[in-house]
Amino acid sequence: MTLELPTTRIELPCGSMRVVDVGDGSPVLLLHGAPMTSLAFVRVIRRLRESHRVIAPDLPGFGGSTRAPGFAGDLAAHADAVRQLVRALDLHDLTVYLNDSSTCIGLVALEPEAHRLRGVVVADTVPLPMTGLARPVRSVLWWLSTPPVRWINRTLGLLPWLVVTIAPLLRPFSRAERRALLADWRRPEQYDYLLDVFSGMARDQAFLDRAAAASRALADLPALLLFGQLDPMRWLGGPRRWAEVFPRSESMIVPLEEHFPILASGDAVGAAVAAWVQRVGRRSAA
Repeated sequence: MTLELPTTRIELPCGSMRVVDVGDGSPVLLLHGAPMTSLAFVRVIRRLRESHRVIAPDLPGFGGSTRAPGFAGDLAAHADAVRQLVRALDLHDLTVYLNDSSTCIGLVALEPEAHRLRGVVVADTVPLPMTGLARPVRSVLWWLSTPPVRWINRTLGLLPWLVVTIAPLLRPFSRAERRALLADWRRPEQYDYLLDVFSGMARDQAFLDRAAAASRALADLPALLLFGQLDPMRWLGGPRRWAEVFPRSESMIVPLEEHFPILASGDAVGAAVAAWVQRVGRRSAA
């Protein structure tokens, strides 16, 4: 079972990267969060590929991607990997979809590549910096990366299972699709890799400061702020804080969804992103 998503491999200094690269039109880069891989975007990709070229990589060590010897595995290394991919594919007029932990990674990766960007989608993510109501998120991320949670996650495959099985509650994946999604977690160390990302978000203040500065540097870009109606990041002021960063933004709330609308509501998310990208393109042409 492949979820009907053809993949290719791209050899980069960071390692061998598995990439979904389908469709035609202006490119949309989908960056997955820590407890998932590129295949979690399957429903988004099926909708977006009708009108756009869709590129969805696995970060180094995740899914079908491998890490080169010496790959550091910290947030800065992942940001550099995303930048390597964008440069290798020579992407232009690019829309990037950032969600969950990929937001800080993507912002740092693409700030030096701002000339390539059409716009940015900021979806279901904590505001940066994590201050005010968002401050407790760092404590949660720190707790998730402690040794007892690491042991539970590695032993039971807990976080990927929750994302694949529980999160798409409104429209569950079939048993075959769940098997395919969970098969992406084929090596025990991959369960640690996702918690390393959480650890970096909890502890690497210098990188988070870089991400916040990168968002300000990209503030002139059009942005789509997309949050699930029941997402705790929305309750913590995510849409409002990101709207302050990106004054040229539009907002979309996905009804009844929580932190990962790309799963159950992937079709709606894909349609909304496609329509927004086209609106941005028409405005730029005018």
